[in-house]
Amino acid sequence: MRSKIQFLLNGNPVTLDFCEHGTPDPQITVLKYLRDHRKMTGTKEGCGTGDCGSCMVALAQKNTEGYTVLYAVNSCLMLLGMLDGKHLITIEGIAKNGKLHPVQEALLHRKGTQCGFCTPGVAMSSFAAYESGRKFTPESIKEILSGNLCRCTGYESIREALIDLNKTAQSLTEPNIELPPALPGEFFWEGSMGPYIKPQTVSSLLEYKRKYPGYPIVSGASDFSVKNILEEPARRPLIDSSDLEELKHIQTEEGCIKIGAGSSVEAFKNELVPLYPAAEEYLLSFASLPVRIKASIGGSLAGASSVGDIMPLLLALNAQLELRTSGGNRTVSCKAFNTGYHAHLLEPYEIIYAVRIPLPSKTTKFFAHKQSRRKDMDISTLTFCMGFEVVNGTIYHASTGFGGMAPTPVSSGELEDFLNGRSFSEDTFARASALIPQLFSTISDVRGSADYRITIASHLLVSCFLETQGRNNDG
Repeated sequence: MRSKIQFLLNGNPVTLDFCEHGTPDPQITVLKYLRDHRKMTGTKEGCGTGDCGSCMVALAQKNTEGYTVLYAVNSCLMLLGMLDGKHLITIEGIAKNGKLHPVQEALLHRKGTQCGFCTPGVAMSSFAAYESGRKFTPESIKEILSGNLCRCTGYESIREALIDLNKTAQSLTEPNIELPPALPGEFFWEGSMGPYIKPQTVSSLLEYKRKYPGYPIVSGASDFSVKNILEEPARRPLIDSSDLEELKHIQTEEGCIKIGAGSSVEAFKNELVPLYPAAEEYLLSFASLPVRIKASIGGSLAGASSVGDIMPLLLALNAQLELRTSGGNRTVSCKAFNTGYHAHLLEPYEIIYAVRIPLPSKTTKFFAHKQSRRKDMDISTLTFCMGFEVVNGTIYHASTGFGGMAPTPVSSGELEDFLNGRSFSEDTFARASALIPQLFSTISDVRGSADYRITIASHLLVSCFLETQGRNNDG
């Protein structure tokens, strides 16, 4: 066991020993550490919930293949203890020897700042993309800046600045950024905010979960951090699984793709879209690029939100979950996992180990849509996903996933039964859409009325036919 973490901050080694008086708790956010404890105020505090991007920093670490990767991250959502073994870069660290970084030069030249509050975050999102060798196109810029809000609406000058970066951008296989040596042993600290445990293996994780069944597992902390900002509990013990590579493995086996529960939503998207191209726009609307890179699939599922974006997709794909304990494992259908509002059948000592998604066939058709007020960084009003086979003009194996239509994401067996065996035609889907008001008794809330949800869900069934006719799963 150790009480220390080690990381680089703008190229300088930092060792924090939590046994020493005055060392901040490992559960504070990186944002709080930078501003309050390092007095590095270039990183701004805005929303505190990962929406605005003013707190953006860059983080370098090894990926599952052993390559160094650099990405932008919301420092308001990342816990200090998660910096162990990584390189944190802030706005103060990107200029070298008194010379501005090309991103800074471009923003200055194009006058890409007004009040300046969003500028450090915009610069860091752009820096991470630039140093990773990304090409700046209108579409890529939209994704790169999906987590940054400019309340002065100065986006055009910012976009022009990033386009200019193509003149100096280099094509890189991996960023040339140093990483610190790893410290031996597992990290365990009983701090003022509660125990912080960081196991090094899945078997160790399962033992901790058996010993401390009430402790939540935190991987990306995108949900955990927000809840703790809003609820402010006195103590919040946690088990940090963010560096467990075994939980991030992705492989194809036995007619399915197996995705580790610790995989990020972005990694999930990159693996799923080549198999199910219709899922691309749906997954691009999941939060922002920095949040997708940090948020984990397992965390999204364990949160059991009625408006979570991942579960409706998995329901429509007939996916299964592999659950593990220190004593064994079991496999359950996603359709059986949720048991009620923010409730599931996961035992206190169990973890979600992996997701199994069937591989598509040549006759597979798939549809996915998220309805929300904003395209990026918004909670869904409702989601509808559907997978099915069409053989000789007949629908088989229809599987649906709805979010925002019930206390938990659900499939509709009645709707699937109605569709199976019927002709693949607009008339069939129009008749199916007429069943929606009978099948769902939804609620009104700040994101939409019950009538609105019923109307949109009905229309989406017809859209499903219109978008999938003449198109199999190969796009």
